[in-house]
Amino acid sequence: MTNQTGTDACAAGAAPVLYEFFRNIPSRNYFGAGVFALLGYDPADSDFDRTQGWASLLHPDDAALFAQHRNQQATNDATRRLTFRLRHKDGSWVTVKDCATIHELASGDVVTSGCLTRLDAAQTLSSSDGTSHTLQKGGNLHKRLLNSLAEGVVVYDATGTVVEFNNTALEILGLTGDELCRKTVPETPCTFVREDGVPLTRDELPGKRVLATGEREYGVVLGVNRPNGEFAWIRVNAEPLHNEQTGTFDGVIVSFADINDVKQAEVAFRERELLYRQMFSNTTAINILVDPADGRIVDASRAAEELYGFADGGLVGRTIPDLDVDGAPSLHRHVSAVLEHGALSFVVQHRLGNGEIRKMQVHAGLIELHERKYIHTTNVDITEREHYERMLKDANRKLAEERQRLDEIIWGTSAGTWEWNVQTGETRFNERWAEIIGYTLEELGPVSIDTWLAYCHPEDLEKSEAALQSTFRGETDHYQCECRMRHKDGSWVWALDRGKVVEWDADGNPLRMSGTHADITPTKAVEAEIRRLAQTDQLTGLSNRYQFNSMLSQIIQINRRFEKSIVLLLLDLDRFKQVNDTFGHPVGDKLLVEVAEIIKRNCREADVVARLGGDEFAVVLPLMDDVRDAAIPAQRIIEEVSRPLIIDGNEVHVGISIGISTCADQNGTPDSIYRDADKALYRAKNCGRNRFCFYVEGGCNECGALDRELCGRYALNPQSHDN
Repeated sequence: MTNQTGTDACAAGAAPVLYEFFRNIPSRNYFGAGVFALLGYDPADSDFDRTQGWASLLHPDDAALFAQHRNQQATNDATRRLTFRLRHKDGSWVTVKDCATIHELASGDVVTSGCLTRLDAAQTLSSSDGTSHTLQKGGNLHKRLLNSLAEGVVVYDATGTVVEFNNTALEILGLTGDELCRKTVPETPCTFVREDGVPLTRDELPGKRVLATGEREYGVVLGVNRPNGEFAWIRVNAEPLHNEQTGTFDGVIVSFADINDVKQAEVAFRERELLYRQMFSNTTAINILVDPADGRIVDASRAAEELYGFADGGLVGRTIPDLDVDGAPSLHRHVSAVLEHGALSFVVQHRLGNGEIRKMQVHAGLIELHERKYIHTTNVDITEREHYERMLKDANRKLAEERQRLDEIIWGTSAGTWEWNVQTGETRFNERWAEIIGYTLEELGPVSIDTWLAYCHPEDLEKSEAALQSTFRGETDHYQCECRMRHKDGSWVWALDRGKVVEWDADGNPLRMSGTHADITPTKAVEAEIRRLAQTDQLTGLSNRYQFNSMLSQIIQINRRFEKSIVLLLLDLDRFKQVNDTFGHPVGDKLLVEVAEIIKRNCREADVVARLGGDEFAVVLPLMDDVRDAAIPAQRIIEEVSRPLIIDGNEVHVGISIGISTCADQNGTPDSIYRDADKALYRAKNCGRNRFCFYVEGGCNECGALDRELCGRYALNPQSHDN
């Protein structure tokens, strides 16, 4: 198989270098690898400011002409052809020919896409023998520039014959140099399809169209069927070339990039958007999406539309003050709180379409869609619940004088009821009691107190027994216990079990009890979600500081019982502020999410991983036999975080410093182990960052005084022991 490059297989030619500038978001500016080679820069050079475009490199004498031409070419799909000079890194000036198109995206941003050709290299393609003058003079510089491009490049002469290509073109098309060199388009073994899957004829390919029309083709997305059976998506630009001296048509340069990852991302994005739409709308939950800028409702679930009942156009387009009885002040207060904390629950009064006032429990959270922030709310109508709670309080107040009558009313309802002969164990249940756990009474029969014991969760039996004995001793006037019951489908449902002793013997022993069962599973689910939100960091999904403090205390007690060690790691990112300052807080937030995943990936399932705030994390390692084993996950975390991380296309470099401590003895407290880990973290920072340090008793101010095995500097960089 021949693996010749285009510059080896065909004559050398003018090497275009590609670029793309975004007017509204200059941080997205793209420079092909050839630009850096042309101007003498390394792609990693920090002194090459991508956001400035050519502005900081343009020759002063060319600046006015460049600005004038740019202002004149303001229409969509305008073309620009200019010759100007750019400053090389060594201070010299490089004269370039610029060929660009100005294009307005659907988002409103204006993109300039083009390519540069150095004019002190060859400027034309044609020659009497069909071989370009440029191709005869290109030399090593041209070869190096062309093959440094991340895009595939193929050059056709005026007859449609390939006279130039680079290695990237061969890789993307899956061809060898022999299969492409000096071939025309119909002779290449690749076939192409449009985005809708319809095959293209050879005459419909961008390069062929440019040969036929002389007009450039920009941003054409094609599918390529490679000779080996593989398939790839590419984005193609085709540009006509003209003889600089005569102005005659001289050929076509076709550049293309592999966009398989982009297409996969588009599919994934559409799937996520569809999933969100189904989760948002196809539910009985009252979901509303609000623009925090003005309180405008931009989306609402069907359940929300039905509840609020606005016949004139529905909820979408209205503002929250249209619903909230307290108007704009309530909106501003709650939006500010959600923007600050990320999530919030609060109670408001909303006016429905028919004028009725309902009390709503609002669970609000900040989300991001299409690079914009919105507030998603799930509203729960608690009007009836509050009414019921008021009625229940009134009933309890009258319980002493109407106890028996109220009991009988309860027995006559559809609630799950039971009657128990405490002495014999004989028990009677109503049909509703059986329905709560998915059965009929006939399926459960014969029933007794053992029936209840068989379906109650083993962990709740002890709690229930304690509550019963308290009632039997007269310490409480009624029995109440929340317990889990095994449903017919194998799941566990929560039941509120309440009862009273309705008959005692002469010696004060309970003879008969009556009570009710109520299904409180939905309420428990809401409570669990509220607890989860209260204990979870909304950005990373890790435990938050509140949950961390609670778990640390519990784990210390558990470790004491098992006589094991507990180890605490405090982790703090190095140079995180520079990331926020350079790339912005959205990139910083995504970096924190990536670091959280790295930490979790290098910890055990039993370890507690938390984000304490900002760029500070913590890991609790329970049941450790040897405290020094904590160096293993610490070192792995440092190594992974220290590698270049790609966030939104940006290469981010950070480090992480780790302080490690343990309970010195059985008297260790959460405060003391945290304080010791914080001291060790300070030492790690003071010793050069991006390392771990164990806490060592005493006032050690420099690494040299530590046991070397306890210092991450020596574990990670053994060659620096004597430095």
